[in-house]
Amino acid sequence: MMQNSLKCCLFLFLLSGGCDNASQVVNRTPQEQEELQQYLTRIKKDFVYIKGGTFWMGDFCKKMRNGGPYCSSEKDTKPLHEVELTSYSISKFKVTHEDYNFFLKMAGLPKQRFKKRNYNETLAKMTYLKKSPAIVTWTEADKYCGWLKKESGVPFALPTEAQWEYTARSRGQYILTATDNGFWRENEKDGRGENYATDEDRRLVSNSFGINSILINFPVDKYPPNSIGLFGMADNGYEWVRDWYDPEFYLISPKKNPQGPDRPVVKDESSNQYSKVLRGGDHPERNVLDGRFL
Repeated sequence: MMQNSLKCCLFLFLLSGGCDNASQVVNRTPQEQEELQQYLTRIKKDFVYIKGGTFWMGDFCKKMRNGGPYCSSEKDTKPLHEVELTSYSISKFKVTHEDYNFFLKMAGLPKQRFKKRNYNETLAKMTYLKKSPAIVTWTEADKYCGWLKKESGVPFALPTEAQWEYTARSRGQYILTATDNGFWRENEKDGRGENYATDEDRRLVSNSFGINSILINFPVDKYPPNSIGLFGMADNGYEWVRDWYDPEFYLISPKKNPQGPDRPVVKDESSNQYSKVLRGGDHPERNVLDGRFL
């Protein structure tokens, strides 16, 4: 089981139903109200329309190759199953620290705090990188989109796992690496990544900010988007989705617009909390199928 870590704390969001309205009444000045409206306008402009369709969800490698090995060793990526999705819109960027902090301010909530020791000290330092993906729990991510829904009147929500995979794979194509061209690309002369962050990129940022280079995240728009316009679907951190985690859900998943289990299934013994699904990655050693839960 994945541990509660920096890998497990990032999120995209879409226009859909399902978020809780999580915001207290806040009295704002005219200037703050104007700032809020500008913020909401910008957020809505960052959405990409995704035309729905049918695709094969899960470990597709045997089908793609007409036999042979699977791409993932994880049992919960199987069986491959057909999914049909209606159209939706999704943010082309992960939510940044800067945007998440604006939400906390506007909602009258306290600033994020991490205990200043060991691993949590690294998390605290990561918040200094304002344009990098926000470090949040699933509940914090859900409250954020609930606040957006309340303030804008638009049905924001976390994406379902099926919506996330369909988007990462450029509308369900047989793509393992969700970059601009389906592959990792770097400059052979200096070792810097052209469409992803290499170890050299991480080392340089680590030296500048004193942050563990293995865990470092980058600005959400630093590298090119995938072929349908979404950034960071291949790396730059794992992302929360709406679904409860069930390692056997693919066996019983409905075909049309699956939402995941209707109740919690798996409890993490270390945190005593039920697990939600995570997707994405933080390093090129992982492909788009790896990583399904916290």
